[in-house]
Amino acid sequence: MVRDLTDDDRGKSVVDHEGNRVGSITDTRDGRGVVETDDDSSLTDKLKSALSWDDSDDSHELRNDDVDSVNDDEVRLRNL
Repeated sequence: MVRDLTDDDRGKSVVDHEGNRVGSITDTRDGRGVVETDDDSSLTDKLKSALSWDDSDDSHELRNDDVDSVNDDEVRLRNL
């Protein structure tokens, strides 16, 4: 498990394990990130299902267990 996400992570891109951007961190709550997905995001149904993200929302909670790494610019999802 990676470190908890903090307010310092707001604005960072969220990318899948292949580096494709899916959205950005807009807020943090209790160590988890809130992700606003991009309109043109290439999120597959498999990835959405693995993350338990519903299509009807543009903003989703990102669990730490789904994160592979966090650096200065991005939050990378693990290979789901």
